Amino acid sequence: MEIKELLAERGLLIFDGAMGTQLQAKGLKTGETPELLNLTDKALLKEIHRSYIDAGADIISANTFGANAYKLSHSGKSVDEVITAGIKNCKEAIEESGKPVFCALDIGPIGQLLEPTGSLKFEQAYEYFKEQVIAGSNAGADLVLFETMTDLYELKAAILAAKENCSLPIICSMTFEENGRTFTGCPVLSEILLCEGLGVSAVGVNCSLGPKELMPTITELCEKSNIPVIVMPNAGLPDPATGG
Repeated sequence: MEIKELLAERGLLIFDGAMGTQLQAKGLKTGETPELLNLTDKALLKEIHRSYIDAGADIISANTFGANAYKLSHSGKSVDEVITAGIKNCKEAIEESGKPVFCALDIGPIGQLLEPTGSLKFEQAYEYFKEQVIAGSNAGADLVLFETMTDLYELKAAILAAKENCSLPIICSMTFEENGRTFTGCPVLSEILLCEGLGVSAVGVNCSLGPKELMPTITELCEKSNIPVIVMPNAGLPDPATGG
């Protein structure tokens, strides 16, 4: 069954949780590239994926969030081999579970600001995303998830790269602050209009704030979106008194 059909049937699909914090709990050190573990510790990645599958997730995100040419430039590894390994680990965990779970090619921001705020050109951003999308599609991903985006212009480059280079469903999620805007000033309505206009399958918010703090943004998203909505908040905000 395709993901759109399953969503229409159930009305609600559950994503997995965070990957980075799980890897840190397992020993990932500050400054290390988590995506390289796709190649060096397959068992660990499959263990994390399987834990989310066993918890009831319908969609599992591959460990590919930062696997772009810019971030991997000093690793000695190619985007294709890192993403291919990440998708393989994810799909093997799904297959071994025997459950009907979808594998998402997870793609985050490039790590450079686009012009005019930064120096990265739109065309180069497109090429970065294109390389990731092609690698993930060829490796067998079931959908593309663009998440933790803050720049609408960068998200546009990402969506176009996906639409023009694969036939997979696309889900987009941006990160909003308490003022209802992203770090670069994008309001949720602009995200909705862009995603609807470019034919994205679902639109939403993730990270940055806890459920309570994100509720006004989530409410606006649900009221104004004409396509399915995705919501993946943090567990909450840190407690300054305890550090927890």
